[in-house]
Amino acid sequence: MNLPNLLTIIRIILAPLVFIAIFSGGRWMGIGSVLFGIGAITDWMDGYLARKHKLVTGFGQFADPVADKLLSGFALAGVAAAGYIIVIPVIAIILRDVIMTSFRLWGISKGVKILPSKLAKTKTLLEMGSLILIMVYASIGGNPVGYRFGSVAISLVGILAWITMADYFWKNRGLLFQ
Repeated sequence: MNLPNLLTIIRIILAPLVFIAIFSGGRWMGIGSVLFGIGAITDWMDGYLARKHKLVTGFGQFADPVADKLLSGFALAGVAAAGYIIVIPVIAIILRDVIMTSFRLWGISKGVKILPSKLAKTKTLLEMGSLILIMVYASIGGNPVGYRFGSVAISLVGILAWITMADYFWKNRGLLFQ
């Protein structure tokens, strides 16, 4: 066990707590946004620390992307359930994340690392930023009725998510036929 792996485990624990806080509404929405922000920071920190101090482990390579998808998936589901975004892009993003996590695991089983592209990192940054803005808006009493920023932002993230998936499949097309 090292610090980057511990941060990954913390993110896994935070994920359902984020959903519960968001879904509970009211001041809990603010707590959910803080928990999500902490999770987002641990996402950056664990990767940075693992690379800087050469603490990359098999567990970390497997668990880090899973923790990322759990955190964002629970947050997306929470804000959708609370009525701040439409559900269709949430389903599209979560489906893409399941497919990509499976593809990455397939790659690992074949000895191929599928590293995040700059475009995928941009997608993640936009997704986390949009979710934080939506949660902050909700936590200060913003009404979901007529709130379009969240749905537009998450829809754009959904489109970008599927573009990045197509890019991953194209760049690793040889792996598809192994």
